[in-house]
Amino acid sequence: MFPLLLTVFLAQATYIDLSQDGQRLLNEGKYVPALKVLAEVYVRDKRFPEAIDKYEQIIGINPKDITARGHLAELYSWTGNYDKSIVLYKDALHIDPQNAGLKTGLAKVLRWSQRYDEAEALYRDVLQTDPNNHEALSGLAKTYAMMGDLASAVGTLDNAIRLYPDDPELYKEKGTVLAWQKNFKKAIEVLQKGIAVSPAYAETYRVMGDVYSWMKDYQRSIESYKKAAFLEPNNVENHILLARVYRTMGKDGPAETAVKAALRINPSDPQALNLLHEIRGHDGYNLIEKAGDALHVLVYLFTLVVVFLGYKNKKRMLRRRHGAYTYFSNLLLPALIVITSVSYLSKGVFSQWVDASLIEDVAEALLFFSLGTAFLSLLWIEHRSKEFAEPVLLAVGAHPDDIELGCGGILMKARDTGAKVYGLTLTQGEKGTMAGRNGKRTEELIRAAKFMELDGFWVMDLQDTGLRDDIPRMKDIIEEKIRETRATMVLTHTGMDIHSDHQAVFEATKEAARDASILTYEDVSTPKEFVPNYYVDITGYIEDKMRLITFHKTQEEKTYMDPEVIKGRAAHRGLQCGASYAEAFRVYKLLR
Repeated sequence: MFPLLLTVFLAQATYIDLSQDGQRLLNEGKYVPALKVLAEVYVRDKRFPEAIDKYEQIIGINPKDITARGHLAELYSWTGNYDKSIVLYKDALHIDPQNAGLKTGLAKVLRWSQRYDEAEALYRDVLQTDPNNHEALSGLAKTYAMMGDLASAVGTLDNAIRLYPDDPELYKEKGTVLAWQKNFKKAIEVLQKGIAVSPAYAETYRVMGDVYSWMKDYQRSIESYKKAAFLEPNNVENHILLARVYRTMGKDGPAETAVKAALRINPSDPQALNLLHEIRGHDGYNLIEKAGDALHVLVYLFTLVVVFLGYKNKKRMLRRRHGAYTYFSNLLLPALIVITSVSYLSKGVFSQWVDASLIEDVAEALLFFSLGTAFLSLLWIEHRSKEFAEPVLLAVGAHPDDIELGCGGILMKARDTGAKVYGLTLTQGEKGTMAGRNGKRTEELIRAAKFMELDGFWVMDLQDTGLRDDIPRMKDIIEEKIRETRATMVLTHTGMDIHSDHQAVFEATKEAARDASILTYEDVSTPKEFVPNYYVDITGYIEDKMRLITFHKTQEEKTYMDPEVIKGRAAHRGLQCGASYAEAFRVYKLLR
């Protein structure tokens, strides 16, 4: 009793409302209600550990308090402890198996944990009893969207909007899904309906800004982000999104102003700091633009010829990558060179009938078209990226298939560039399936590594699901491989992954890679709180990545191995960075 009294009296110094309600309840001998008042105050002020402590005290006094159990489970999910949250929800459902609120709460956490099949089943169970359940309809739609089943997501949202036409969140979600389908016009229409329903809902404006940005309608994108920032002036994301659009438009002054607004809210925000560094380090002087017509012709024609010769020198790789090589290198590219040359040479011939500046503009347009087509085709067919020409990459994963799912695209892209690429898997995945115990998962991993043409790869025999107890040993292994390969960039799991093995690998890598850059990749156990700040366009490698996943036949029944799920995630990340498909990473450390 004394700790409870002390807690309430300490809270009086800060919370006037609590001092009245809590004291009254204590005087009446109602200790559990007093604890609930405390917990609500802590939740209101986002002091989640204190709120969790109070709800655990309540459950200790009354184990059958379903409401307290539900609140406690929800708080654990907000703090990222999904496993604990799931256990609490299931315990509460054991006491009250028909509680729809508990079911939808559990389904939401399962969705955040990327256990989509289980989440879908729970939502459907609720809807069988209550077909109009708001939370179940909204949650089921979000689950479909994350699974890549965008058509089902739209259908479910249509039904939800019909039942709840005044909920702006539903319009926002539908607009998002339609944009993922690249149905931008329809997405804008739906978002505008959401704004009409609730003009003060900032999320709708933020999504509308995203859609206009993907449509390259940057002016309307800016207007939408500004409206979101007006409604939520203390939301850093609004200002950063606005700054990125300004940068895309080449307006570094307004971009810097937006970034500074973000930094006034959170002076240590890494995205804002990185963006400010990019803006201030930008050199707007373009030598080619200042050169004369003759230099234009020489530089661009020379580049086209070099591209042509580059194709000739890479026949084997290009033919393996795409059958269009022959047509492009033997027909289209030479034709572009001829068109560009004729365009410029014809200026003098027709200048007596046509204004010379007009001829120059037309010729320059043809020149840029030729050069642009050549380079875009080179990237599409050859799949090469100069950013990976020098680094030595070492990908580290806890289990077979982790590397392939998380960073298979960047590994193949870097390998084709000429970079040295290595892989290290620390367990043989024996707990993931019966096949893992007889070595089949290791065989699958070897075939996948050969397909990626890695320069070297290793499979260790550490205990699957037991890596948390093996961090020092893992650190030594990773350190040895970094030293052996001379790796300058290490790709590994993120520390926020749900799987404890992934967290352990991150901790070990963090200690081992003292002199190397570290990028963390997302995989099936990465929660939605993962915010990438480094994207790699894998548009030219998406089909290779799909083929890569097929080597892991022992895992093909897993939902996360569904090709549409993997492709949908890549498409979603591609939309975020302006590519068709991309892999997303979080920079933990970047050395230059």
